[in-house]
Amino acid sequence: MSTKNLFLALLSGILLGLSFPPFHLGFLAWIFLVPLFKIFYEKNKFQEKALSFYIAGFTSYAIITHWVALNSGTSVQVAVLSYLAICFFYPLYWLVFLFILNSLKKLKFSTNTQLILIPLIWVFIENLRDFGPLAAPWLNFSLSQTGYDRLIQAVSIHVDLSTFLIVLFNILFFKFIFLKEKKYLYVFSFILIINIIVGQVIIRNYNSGNFSKEIKVSIGQPVIYPDEKWNPNLRERNEKIMNNLLEQSLKANPDIIIWPEAALTSFLAVSNSKKRIDLQKRLNSSALITGIPQRVYLNDELKVYNSAIFMKSDGFYDTYQKIFLVPFAEYVPFFQNWLTKINQFDDMGSFTPGENYNTFEINNIKSSIMICYDSSSYRIAKKMVDKGAEIIFVVTNDSYVGKAMPYQHFEHAKLRAIELGIPIVQSANNGISGIILPSGEVLLKSDIDERNTFNYSIKLK
Repeated sequence: MSTKNLFLALLSGILLGLSFPPFHLGFLAWIFLVPLFKIFYEKNKFQEKALSFYIAGFTSYAIITHWVALNSGTSVQVAVLSYLAICFFYPLYWLVFLFILNSLKKLKFSTNTQLILIPLIWVFIENLRDFGPLAAPWLNFSLSQTGYDRLIQAVSIHVDLSTFLIVLFNILFFKFIFLKEKKYLYVFSFILIINIIVGQVIIRNYNSGNFSKEIKVSIGQPVIYPDEKWNPNLRERNEKIMNNLLEQSLKANPDIIIWPEAALTSFLAVSNSKKRIDLQKRLNSSALITGIPQRVYLNDELKVYNSAIFMKSDGFYDTYQKIFLVPFAEYVPFFQNWLTKINQFDDMGSFTPGENYNTFEINNIKSSIMICYDSSSYRIAKKMVDKGAEIIFVVTNDSYVGKAMPYQHFEHAKLRAIELGIPIVQSANNGISGIILPSGEVLLKSDIDERNTFNYSIKLK
């Protein structure tokens, strides 16, 4: 492989990696494919092209998902192996893109046809990658654009439109740079301006609409790290922290209190749970959502879930079981009997994925709950909205994976709000907690490691 092509491949991967949160250099995604297109359209051997595309993919994912290697919720070996698996496996989809691109070149489609087909190919590949036990919606290109509220409104028109436009921008910019034809720059600028104008119109229409409902939320951010949460010597201290958060929230008389993933370590979903009953008595007129562990016997087989419980003061409660489990952190795909204990802070072994897209009613407002990795999936959130959810609560614990991942996770919540046209409320153990409107406006965004409660009234249409 030539030194020039190696440099171009690395440059492509770095540009894409830096376009993602927490770097928020989203404009770099508009040109990241330009170095690869140069390699592709020059007279290089196909093997060299393939290696260049693979290196670019590897480099970008090494930057975007570096936090996986910092996962303190599993062993160091599993964390590092998971990170390397991501870096080595997902660039294979870039090779699929190259193979299809090469086939199109042989068919000699017109330039205008290529302008449509090439972005559609990448959209197809992203959708293909989002299925199966190793699905990776976390890597979708649209996440790179959440820093631009007007541009990202494209996903409210169609969930894949932002990705389509990113690849189209790359083609237009490549043709302008290397074919020296100004018309491609004009088209690039025209589409960008139209995208901004359309986005502004969508935001204005949302803000000027009629809001007929309102819900008062109180978000708790306890900042209890995993090694503290599961430490029996700190149980009283942890309970005191949660009790103080509850008292702070109840003073605001909210409709709903939201606590993060695994905020409570007790099995509150059993029918005779004294802790749940005592907690419900304290809620007054508020409801509470909190993450909990859950064990259920189905056909004499023990099922362990990463769950959230929704409870009211009148004794009602129901649960949601996390659907989108984290591979190699919450379960082991393909080799379920290979590793019986992957979470070092509990003795429950691998989790079972949930199957129900539940809705919960709060003062005539239908809501749904997503747990952690769930919020990276548009499909899961869409099914909840299709069942009537008018607001989604994301409960998560991002304290396992360093300081960069919480910023990415918060941007997923923002993306879901814009795509689906409903507010998203996130409660994270150590941050980032917040509230995002469908316009992209962030009503609330907490600091990391800020132990506090956050109260806000959200208007809904």
